[in-house]
Amino acid sequence: MFRVMGLMSGTSLDGLDIGVSVFQKAEKQGDWSGKLERFKSVPFPDSWRTRLSELPTASAENWFIASKEWTQWCADQIGLTGWLGEVDLVVFHGQTVFHRPHEGWTGQLGSGAHLHAALKGIPVVCDLRSLDVAFGGQGAPLVPVVEGHLYAEYEGCLNLGGFANFSCQDESNSNRVAWDVGPCNLLLNHLAARKGHAFDEGGRLASSGQVIPVLLAQWLALEFHAMSPPKSLGREWLEQAVLPLLQTHAEASVEDLMATAVAYIASIVRLSAKGKRTLVTGGGAFNEALMTALQSQAVHLQGLPLIAVLPSANQIEGKEAHAFAFIGLLRALGEPNALPSITGASQASSGGALWGMPRFLRR
Repeated sequence: MFRVMGLMSGTSLDGLDIGVSVFQKAEKQGDWSGKLERFKSVPFPDSWRTRLSELPTASAENWFIASKEWTQWCADQIGLTGWLGEVDLVVFHGQTVFHRPHEGWTGQLGSGAHLHAALKGIPVVCDLRSLDVAFGGQGAPLVPVVEGHLYAEYEGCLNLGGFANFSCQDESNSNRVAWDVGPCNLLLNHLAARKGHAFDEGGRLASSGQVIPVLLAQWLALEFHAMSPPKSLGREWLEQAVLPLLQTHAEASVEDLMATAVAYIASIVRLSAKGKRTLVTGGGAFNEALMTALQSQAVHLQGLPLIAVLPSANQIEGKEAHAFAFIGLLRALGEPNALPSITGASQASSGGALWGMPRFLRR
């Protein structure tokens, strides 16, 4: 039995997710079970949200200063939980600031070395995406490896985070396949900010608006959606491809733009899921307007209605922290945590930098 703490902070900059999970390997080779036992989400202070959002244009010196100080902030939040004595390993995803796999690199803020030191020697796994990118992969999404092990009872798994991503078994049922579908909370939060809100709580803004057909068609026609997987997205794509189209509809109300964004997100997800029975997690699962659109028969929505399964609130919010705990555990055990069928890399790999030696490896 392995007790692992997972740390996850997404591109939507809403906060740090901290989970403690228990994993057990079954007697049958390759089978695992896992349970998220504890979970807490710590909102980012406005100062950190601003600082993180400004990092893409910061100097290299400021990057390293921010990495050290943000890692210490994360260590402080871990300490406040009182859970550290329960775990054998901490898995630190870091904050994605750059994601450019087509150029051969990706950048997550955060120092595993500093976290290992700040936690008084508790082993830490970090930098989980770089090796897959070095092997020519997308470095994302990584969670589908976990879904293949721990959530195989569902036909598909959908995460509605900063971006929406989807995974399922391929047509031969022999490999897990996955891809980023398109924007989700990053786009919705951008529009909510125009009304002074951090996000559209419950989808109320979207529910009071009307879809703008021209804008919906423009978003659906973006080149990315016609590409075959594997494919992944970063904030850069949103800023270069999605947001500029809003400028051609400057006269539209925020409510109508939000309704259109929900129709866009729902359509691209439905086209990916193809009516599968799907586990839905991530912050977007709390957006009632989006969940309604995913399952609606409305004629303006593309694709088949989703058969959505919603777990408990802790699972909806904590699945990624749970998943990265497992991904880091696989790295510590030397088992593959990134697969070519998912990322497009030239080979499977066990990615991540390990600081310290877990107790379970000393036995």
